[in-house]
Amino acid sequence: MALKHETMGEVNEYAVLEYVRDHRRTTRTAIAADLGLSQASVSRMVSKLLTGGVLLETGDTARSGGRPHVVLTLNVESVCVVGIDLGGTKCHGALSGLDGVILAEEYVTVAEAGGAFAALVQVWTAMQVAAKTRGVEIGALAVGVPAVIDADTEFAVRGPNVGWDGFDLVEKVRQFGVPFLVDNDVNLAAIIEGEVGQAVGSRDYVVLSIGTGLGGAVVSNGRLVRGRHHAAGEIGALLPEVRMLDDDNAAGIGGLESVLSGGAIARRARELCASDPAARLELGPTPTAREVIAAGLAGRPFGQSLLNDVVRALAQAVITFAAVVDPEVVVIDGSVGRALAPFLDEVTALVARHVATPPRLAVSALGPNSTVRGALFGALHHLRLTDAPRVLGDLTYDRGNNS
Repeated sequence: MALKHETMGEVNEYAVLEYVRDHRRTTRTAIAADLGLSQASVSRMVSKLLTGGVLLETGDTARSGGRPHVVLTLNVESVCVVGIDLGGTKCHGALSGLDGVILAEEYVTVAEAGGAFAALVQVWTAMQVAAKTRGVEIGALAVGVPAVIDADTEFAVRGPNVGWDGFDLVEKVRQFGVPFLVDNDVNLAAIIEGEVGQAVGSRDYVVLSIGTGLGGAVVSNGRLVRGRHHAAGEIGALLPEVRMLDDDNAAGIGGLESVLSGGAIARRARELCASDPAARLELGPTPTAREVIAAGLAGRPFGQSLLNDVVRALAQAVITFAAVVDPEVVVIDGSVGRALAPFLDEVTALVARHVATPPRLAVSALGPNSTVRGALFGALHHLRLTDAPRVLGDLTYDRGNNS
């Protein structure tokens, strides 16, 4: 496809900007040499980017055998991005510059906000205030949600922990008025695990997130696997027992999620405590998942018994992923998943009994920030696509839930 002269100029300007983004500190001479452009063209494009405030001259110089050259850097606060992790119990938002460094954060519980979307709006408003205080505009937003964004309707479905099944989240976020993307929270966590987490250097890996609910994401040959309905990796639907075939949980919580999730652990513990005084004495009348795990780690019998089912369910999830997608590593994430770190050797041993080439198991080292960091990375990537000339967007377009 032949490009018009003015279009080629846009492509070259974008290439210069991408070069500075990737190299952080560089010179006009280095840009011209590596991109195969003339010094005059690079100087003209750099001047335009300097005038627009996108690039900065640091005052430093670099020398490469001749006279010194002025060093160029990206103005990391010329525009900001926002990443939001909307979970079943809380919403966490972060504002960052173009370097991904977090400049401001906001936490809101879903209960205090009066609902999941209300929490999202509250966090988004706080991020707008933070950006305005710093005197910068928000260039892109990414939101991670514990639901599937349907590939055909763009509605949020399969989100029982936030009460969404057919919720038009994408249209509501579109009204925020900035370029955005909305994706499954574990998908975003998987992306950042491959960039800076436990899956760095691996092209085939899985993230298994155990929090209020249960979710999964698959990366195969370096690409996130979405599936026909963007529901790939939804391991919670797996039936751990044949008798569950008689249940009807297509739109709710069932299958493996009814065993392997914070909500399931707490529910089973409370049912036990309601019927057994000894269990109630050990765990209390309304134990949380965290309290059950603590009791199991302390060697208390009821806590250990409940956790034994959880550990075996986790092993079953890993075995299933190993059989279907053959990952190199399975990263365990989520508040409950990270709390199960002391049981990883036991899970590994169970998996090895059934899988000839078992994956390496690792607990996420990113803490509770994996999804919000993945959202920031997604927002930065979306911003770069937004900056790209239309011809590049047409050539590289990959359908997603964004605008």
